[in-house]
Amino acid sequence: MSFCVIDAQRCIRCGACVTVCPLKIITIDTARRLPVSIAEREPLCIQCGHCVAVCPSGAFTLSSMPPGSCRELTPGWDLSFEAIENFLCGRRSIRVYKNDIVTKDSIEKIINAARYAPSGINRQPVRWAVIHDPARVQRVSGEVINWMRTLIAQGDPMAVALRMEAMVGAWESGNDCICRGAPHIVCVYALRDDMTAPAACTIAATYFELAAASLGLGACWAGYVQMAVNAYDPARRAAGIPRQAACFSSLMFGYPAYRYRRIPLRNPARILWR
Repeated sequence: MSFCVIDAQRCIRCGACVTVCPLKIITIDTARRLPVSIAEREPLCIQCGHCVAVCPSGAFTLSSMPPGSCRELTPGWDLSFEAIENFLCGRRSIRVYKNDIVTKDSIEKIINAARYAPSGINRQPVRWAVIHDPARVQRVSGEVINWMRTLIAQGDPMAVALRMEAMVGAWESGNDCICRGAPHIVCVYALRDDMTAPAACTIAATYFELAAASLGLGACWAGYVQMAVNAYDPARRAAGIPRQAACFSSLMFGYPAYRYRRIPLRNPARILWR
């Protein structure tokens, strides 16, 4: 099949597909006044699908992405700024959870939304490790504590900077200061040598947190888990992260024990205009 196929009957000759292509792979055939691909640039395609998505008449088909396979955005889907502002500003880091288990179907629904988070040149390097079993969550948390014990014994400055002795003491007293009693963890990881991965995984984790809130769930960034998984082999194995990968973001999540009713104050934005 050709790189792209244009339905001449449906094409309205607006040229939007040409304009939005980030690699300038598409041009206009002046004789037929139709979009065509530039053969020598076709290998540059990053499969972003903008050409298919922008076409107002559904006339543009990529060989790998026919318009019929793409969900159509219907009028009225967009939210008001006020709704988005309340949603974003009302987000809280949840550290107190119910014992209720989140279904795998709900988690997959969240991940299927979060996988649309942007990534550099559409590399889509993000992978997801979901620790669904609460007993496994406790095992991961325990390995994080063991990592802290190792750093304390070594006299590592990070152990002092992050008050790890207090963390270990709290854990030994029965206080889960690592995952706060959350029933689940998600580690967002990628191959460690992918230069786009740190930003892509962080953005995807942010999408996950926000999408989770729309289903009545809460989350909190699990920085200790992320650090331990990358630095301590037993923690990595407990979380199920492949050796050649790195965890760039991790979240604890579950159903919040409390509902937050106000938006707390934050510092004013620091903006530098030029």
